[in-house]
Amino acid sequence: MPELNPILIKDLRSRMRGARAYILLTIYLTILAGVSLLLYAAIAGSVGDDLNAGREIGRALFFTIATVALIEVCLITPVLTSGSVAGEKERQTYDLLVASLLTPWQIVWGKLVSALAFALLLIVAVVPVMSLAFLFGGVGLTEVLIAIVGLVTTAILYAAIGLFWSALMQGSLGATSFAIGTVIVILLGIPFLIVIVTLILGPSTPSSLLDSPWFIYISRLFASLHPFIALGTTASQLSGGESPFFEVVRTGAANVVVPSPWLLYAILSLIATVILVVATVRLIHPVQPESARRRRTRSQNRQEAPEERVSKR
Repeated sequence: MPELNPILIKDLRSRMRGARAYILLTIYLTILAGVSLLLYAAIAGSVGDDLNAGREIGRALFFTIATVALIEVCLITPVLTSGSVAGEKERQTYDLLVASLLTPWQIVWGKLVSALAFALLLIVAVVPVMSLAFLFGGVGLTEVLIAIVGLVTTAILYAAIGLFWSALMQGSLGATSFAIGTVIVILLGIPFLIVIVTLILGPSTPSSLLDSPWFIYISRLFASLHPFIALGTTASQLSGGESPFFEVVRTGAANVVVPSPWLLYAILSLIATVILVVATVRLIHPVQPESARRRRTRSQNRQEAPEERVSKR
């Protein structure tokens, strides 16, 4: 039986043995339950005796719970990893960790998975609350599965962002600040750029440009970088009867088939996660350039040469 990562075991034990994890989970579910209860009371009082009230309540509950859960995942997950490596530096145990028999990949993997385990616990805890929508109808299994995939993908990406800043910075406060700042830039910067580009193009933009396949693909890729835009667009497409895996954009010349926004978001997030993890591994164990290695080898040879001459004499 292969040995488990000791970093993973240590961080899981230290994270789950304290009361902070259970307090955070309780606050997390209390916010979700409170928002769901208030929304149900508001919608139930406005729809009256409408026969479609159940479907409207179910869809509203589902989208509200998924949105609140996504917001909490975006804010909580980077905080879980931003102090992983920076905390070792503050406690002056970073040198001991690097000098151990663990490889940099094992260190990064243990820190990342231990934080993701708690983040996945938060996501799993959302599923029973989200399943309340099935009691009212209006929500299918496909929408629930896509929402869970979006939450998991977001948790993995933002955990990698926090771990990257944790390896780059010297303190937990600075790493947490830069991690949260990166998340805010993603969540607010992408819609801002979309609005700016829309204003720049304006109504005078020729339709040949807007209907070109490359413009459609680039705009869909850029919009899919944002979790709320990607998942919200997918939800509206599913409610309109579109396929959950691709979207058919109808233009004046021809129809352009584009992957669904949630699928693009998952692929782009996994690519960004791999890049961040590789960069974190290099920060923990920097790779020296080949020129530096050659200069060091030459200097060692020059120092050894006089010693060999003396020994020969």
